[in-house]
Amino acid sequence: MIRNHTILLIIIVNGIMGFRNLQVIEDELSYKALIHMPKIGTNDNTIFPLLLYLHGAGEFGTDLRKLIEPGTKGTPCHELEFGTAVQALQEDFIVVAPQESAYGWNPEKISKFIQEFLLVKLANKIDTRKIYITGHSLGGSGALLIAAATKKFAACVPVAPAGGVPPHRLYGIPIWLFHGTNDLVVPSHYSEHLYKTLYASGQDVQLTLYPDAPTPPGWETSIGHASTIPAYATEDLYLWLLSRQLPADRTPFHRIN
Repeated sequence: MIRNHTILLIIIVNGIMGFRNLQVIEDELSYKALIHMPKIGTNDNTIFPLLLYLHGAGEFGTDLRKLIEPGTKGTPCHELEFGTAVQALQEDFIVVAPQESAYGWNPEKISKFIQEFLLVKLANKIDTRKIYITGHSLGGSGALLIAAATKKFAACVPVAPAGGVPPHRLYGIPIWLFHGTNDLVVPSHYSEHLYKTLYASGQDVQLTLYPDAPTPPGWETSIGHASTIPAYATEDLYLWLLSRQLPADRTPFHRIN
């Protein structure tokens, strides 16, 4: 169904709202979000993969600055904003991080955000067969849930996911899991079980475990929960993503306006 309302796009000048390198976009019917555009190629016919990042429970709300607070160290938003992201993330991907005001992530809402907003405003810049989803903690679970529900993401990267998606629903989706075995907030049991089950079924799946994953700055009781710090600094992750694309027998996200 074509929406009959006006889509609102706000790109706020750097420095306003406290952002230096990221910009703010807003769809009045779904999300405010932070966006990173590569500096090279955005003014020509180059198309880019899209990496959608879903935040964890600590960042729900309406203040986008929560997505770059010290406790989010290691996440794509934090590292891109402060200029510490690995080169591939900075140069090879459009990165979008929506902020959910309510608790939890909704597949239908995310799909509408992509098809009725992002692909409208960035229609000629996104490679629709290379749209990836990632997230941390509750956002990692959300990434798995949405990837399973839509079957339109070329790959999924859950970091310290809390679980909730049966393995069989993820068949055919390339997945790279990251988790700290010392994580006291979300134990690594689900990630390990998911990996073993998918691997035994011949799926395209990888698992990286950290025995000494960091603790998020300012969250001293969340021991081992910042596996985001080593995970998103993994250069091979981005090469792995770029080598995955949506199979020809699956319909990609498409523009609706």
